[in-house]
Amino acid sequence: MKDPVSSRAGSILDADERRAAHRRTSIIARVIRRFAVLLAILLLSFACGRDERRAEKPTSPQAVVDDGRPQDGGTLIRRLESDIVTLNAVSMVSIYDRHLATLLYTPLVYLDQDLQTIPGLAKSWNVSEGGKLFRFELNEKATFSDGSPVRASDVLFTLRKIIDPAAEAVQIVGAFEHLDMARTRVLDEHTIEIAFREPRATQLMRFNDVLVLPEHVYSKGNFRADYNHTAVGSGPYRLVKHDPGKEIILERREDYWAAKPPIQKVILKIIVDHGTAWNALKRGDIDESRIASDVWMRERSNATLAKTIDFRRFYTFSFNFISWNTQNEHLNDARVRRALAMCIPIEAVIQDLFHGTARAMSGPFTPDDYAYNPNVPPVRYDPEGAKALLASAGWRDSNGDGSLDRNGRPFKVDLLIMSGSASTAQFAQMVQAELKKIGVEIELTTLDPSVALQRIMSGNYESAYLAFELDADPDPFSILHSSQVPPRGQNFSFYRNPEVDRLIDAARTELDRSKRKELYWKIHEIVAADQPYTFTVQVSSKWALNRRVRGVEVSRGYGLFRWLPGELGWWLPSSQRTHDRPAK
Repeated sequence: MKDPVSSRAGSILDADERRAAHRRTSIIARVIRRFAVLLAILLLSFACGRDERRAEKPTSPQAVVDDGRPQDGGTLIRRLESDIVTLNAVSMVSIYDRHLATLLYTPLVYLDQDLQTIPGLAKSWNVSEGGKLFRFELNEKATFSDGSPVRASDVLFTLRKIIDPAAEAVQIVGAFEHLDMARTRVLDEHTIEIAFREPRATQLMRFNDVLVLPEHVYSKGNFRADYNHTAVGSGPYRLVKHDPGKEIILERREDYWAAKPPIQKVILKIIVDHGTAWNALKRGDIDESRIASDVWMRERSNATLAKTIDFRRFYTFSFNFISWNTQNEHLNDARVRRALAMCIPIEAVIQDLFHGTARAMSGPFTPDDYAYNPNVPPVRYDPEGAKALLASAGWRDSNGDGSLDRNGRPFKVDLLIMSGSASTAQFAQMVQAELKKIGVEIELTTLDPSVALQRIMSGNYESAYLAFELDADPDPFSILHSSQVPPRGQNFSFYRNPEVDRLIDAARTELDRSKRKELYWKIHEIVAADQPYTFTVQVSSKWALNRRVRGVEVSRGYGLFRWLPGELGWWLPSSQRTHDRPAK
């Protein structure tokens, strides 16, 4: 989920080289090389999609068509579903942090629409020693927002911070644990060699997560505490204002060193509640938002709305789950966790909450991934079987009051959910009602997403309903390896299984994709049995955009964001820049 996050191992798509070259050339002509991948992190997915194995093409009554070349200027108002936790590109916690970082920072490498690596800060690179040594040539024109040049020494400084435990780089550090700093060196002002003790199948892609910081700024003061609300990056936009809980204002850098994105100003309105966001979109107060499934089903065929709003739906590499804190004495037994999973009526969830536009999950990989093991079935709804499993673990109704207990203590668990989504609240209430039937009491605690994430990452919770957003080639190290419990990584279920550790370690060094697939399938099988996370559904992502926003395209697996050009290719016709007009 980078929600937490996973990593990448090779390309998920095989593109023809001539098509790829043509595409990259046109991308360079159209938009800045800017993209941000979320490493692991956490988001609460609430929109949904139909049960099908292929990625779905965008759906809309009338596709948005660019009427001419992109026009320069204008103000775009986007929705941010939660306030950020930090602007520090190394210490990012949530997907919302990463969405903002996409605009403020430039990674060493980008991913294009087909999720292939293309130049970012690095204009070229060379890989040697069987994948253990990377030489990057930086773009000599690259500068930070304070006007200073981007140097290889800044890359070295950023790498040191990534592996520094005090920096708490939970989204990134898993990909750089075998960084060999003794052999990593600056060759000249714009060239750096980065060495690893072991090769990693996904390593080149993971340099997309290296958002370089200027050493002359971030080497001063307290790195972890002093840079949560300020940013000096090499990206196309600079921070103008952050009004916590309300909005974030960015302006395009007129001194930007690469091709500038068309849109001059971006305002991110922090709107947690999905209904509030939908109303704001209909009024034209914001230009884009994720929308809930009931809105999608009710409004997408509305001919009046179709004149001004473009509806999109697609699957991304994300899925919903319940995380069980396995350090809790009620939840440290795999039989108990599986029994709880057996009380969740997944088919009812898909039909009643998501109107048939989601698909059941069985493990830590999505159905479109080569890593997904189709032989592992989703947990079947079976309350009576769940009661038998709980009894085998010592949980019985000893006094006939209808509640399970063990050693005189009732089975009571707190489920943490994030505010803002009706479907999230409905899901939690459904789980609560189903578990009550077998004598398990679930207490619901609703928190703002940024607050919830901080609690979860500190281990101060019992269970939580969340989502992972994976990378193009998933490496589950950050979310499943025993070395990655917080604050080191994003294994916030505190799951520990030596066999899973061994398989993950083997998969990370296996360069043969077919062999890596076998290892992932085994990981899928074991984790599904252990249930540190109860994998519920993969929900197709649904978005609504004001039709004045042009250049909106979709990447298979990544959707609208996290690839180049993504949102950096959007533009606004000069005749429809309503947000630029002064208030009357």
